[in-house]
Amino acid sequence: MHAIVNFFIELALLRRAPQDLPASTVLFWLVLTAALISGVMLAGSAGVQIMEGLEQTVMGFALMLGALYLALNLVKRPQRFLQAATALLGVETLISLFALLPVGLAGPVTANAGAQAFAGLLFLALVGWSVLITGHILRHTFGISLIQGVAIGIGFDLLSYVIVGALTEGSL
Repeated sequence: MHAIVNFFIELALLRRAPQDLPASTVLFWLVLTAALISGVMLAGSAGVQIMEGLEQTVMGFALMLGALYLALNLVKRPQRFLQAATALLGVETLISLFALLPVGLAGPVTANAGAQAFAGLLFLALVGWSVLITGHILRHTFGISLIQGVAIGIGFDLLSYVIVGALTEGSL
């Protein structure tokens, strides 16, 4: 387990690539479970009800995995799905766990404005880091440049936010 966590930390630091992961269905399901738990925890710390948080997390992951599967099939590289999906979910888990701190610091609206500003900056840095990691994973998965991967990551994050928000009737 320690080796898996270390791998995702190294991937998040752009020192490893998704193809360094074993193409393991068991590992995929383990990481997906951890990602779901961390996503629900993050939603809960933001004040979202558990079932709503689970719904949003499941929809977001279904959209991400579906888009990845479709894109890999379009470029005739479906064999890369398991490793890329596991990599994306693993770093999503890490980012969600790190995001618990700024979301917790933000607190209620009446909280200290300085703490909220710091929490906002920290959260923005995590979003930027997340997009960079996604770009890194997409670069290796599709054989594109890092800038192209980052652009796709930003576009997908925005699209996902709009779609999941619309499907959950603005409960984001």
